[in-house]
Amino acid sequence: MRRNDIKRGLWESLFLYWRWNRESHMRKVYAFAENGRHVIGMDGPVETGSEKGVGRGNSSMPPFFSSMPPSLSSSSSLPLDAMKRVVHERRSCKRFDPTKPIDLDVVSDLLAMTVRAPTALNLQPWVAVVIHEEEQRETLSRAALGQPQPRDAPVTVVFAGDMEPESNAPAALEMGLESGYYHSLYGAAYLRHVYYLLHGGPCEAMSHVKAIVSAWYSESTGNAMLSVPRNKQAYAWKQVMIPATTFLYLATAAGFDTAILEGFDEAQVRRVAGLPPRFTVPVIISVGHGAKNGFHSVRSPRFPTKHLVRWGKF
Repeated sequence: MRRNDIKRGLWESLFLYWRWNRESHMRKVYAFAENGRHVIGMDGPVETGSEKGVGRGNSSMPPFFSSMPPSLSSSSSLPLDAMKRVVHERRSCKRFDPTKPIDLDVVSDLLAMTVRAPTALNLQPWVAVVIHEEEQRETLSRAALGQPQPRDAPVTVVFAGDMEPESNAPAALEMGLESGYYHSLYGAAYLRHVYYLLHGGPCEAMSHVKAIVSAWYSESTGNAMLSVPRNKQAYAWKQVMIPATTFLYLATAAGFDTAILEGFDEAQVRRVAGLPPRFTVPVIISVGHGAKNGFHSVRSPRFPTKHLVRWGKF
């Protein structure tokens, strides 16, 4: 498709979105399913009111979950208790034991489950690069300002976000249509949402225009408008932190010690991982077994819950 054709399509989508919102049709756009309706969520539209199950279309429960003991697939409190224990026991490892390897197949399984982490519109704009060769680990440690974790841990995973997430839209839509997760009539609405939300144009000029006009329209009319991200790096970091945190807790549940690091030279980390320029790295996560002196003797404190959690309003 020629560049001008793309621009015309995006501007048309922009105006259609405003008109559609003004006429109060937003809640009806996804009402295509015969036995329910589609609502937009982190993974795109979710089918409700249907016997097929929430958010799965025609797909059945994945084998991993169907093979779980009844206590893990029912309303039992055991899974919650186990999850609470994982969250509570996770702590940052300052030094790993370089003599203790870990099974890379287990790491691969954990990352395969991490793929289930939600992302906006199911675009999945992230990658995880596994660094485990000794020479690469040494180089990564230097990129991390000499911190020992990437060098001593047998594995460090570089989590990177794609600053051009809309490029995943055609493939994500095709997957959704082929699997039955998306209704066949949803395609146009899906692409309109993706490009309205994420296409920034040269120097992100369109993102700023859309954000300013949307804010003005919302303030003037009282009608809610979709907030458009103005900073692609910030948006990419937001998306990639969901799978990164998912992996962090999965690794803890598997019995590994972890260290999540954000102090590094991002350009050098990208070079070590062989990432294209459009990818940005918010964190790297080292995984292994902690050394005897690898942890603080006192757990890091937290603010009282009431300081961070508010009910109703700030």
